[in-house]
Amino acid sequence: MPRSRLAWRLLLGVLVAASFAGGIYLWRTGNMTPTAVKDWLDSLGPAAPLIFVAAFVAGAFFGVPGMVFVIGGRLAFGPYVGFLVGYGGGLLAVIAPFVMARLLRRAVSEPKRPKYRWVARAFDQIEHRPFRAVLVMRLVVWFNAPLSYALAITEVRLRDYAAGCAVALAPVVALAMIATGWFM
Repeated sequence: MPRSRLAWRLLLGVLVAASFAGGIYLWRTGNMTPTAVKDWLDSLGPAAPLIFVAAFVAGAFFGVPGMVFVIGGRLAFGPYVGFLVGYGGGLLAVIAPFVMARLLRRAVSEPKRPKYRWVARAFDQIEHRPFRAVLVMRLVVWFNAPLSYALAITEVRLRDYAAGCAVALAPVVALAMIATGWFM
C-alpha cells in the first residue's frame, strides 16, 4: 500500500476515534443530553431546520447514513416538521451528489456495468425505464450516496432521477416517522 494511502487511512481512523471519544465524553459529562440539544435547537430559532437540512446534505457527501438524519429530525423537531426536514433534506441529500458527480464526470465512451447480475439488470432498466429503475433502487437502498454517484455516470435524466427519488423516499421517511414515534 502506498504511503499516502496509508497516511489517509490513519488520519481517517484518528478522526473517527476522536469523534467517538468526543461524543462519549460529552454524553458521560452530561453536556449532551436531550434537553441540552433541545435548548440548543431552540436557541437557533427558525434557522434550526435549515441548518439541519444543510448538515443532512453535507453528511451525504461524507457517507453518513441518511436514516440517522431522518430519525434525528423526528426526535428533534417532532413528527410534522421532522417529516419535512427528513424528506426535504433526504431528497436534497440524494440529488446534490448526483448533480455534483454529473458536473464533474468525464466523457465516457461506454458506461461501466456492475459486476453483480441483479444490480446489472437494474442498471439495464435505466435505459428503457429510468423512472422505474431509480424508484426501485431508491426503495431498496434509500439515501445511499454511492448509488447517486453511480447513477450520475449513466444517461438517466435529472428529472427522471429526481422524480424517482421523490416518489421512493416519501414512504420511507413516513415509515421512519411512524416507527420512531412508537419508541417515544
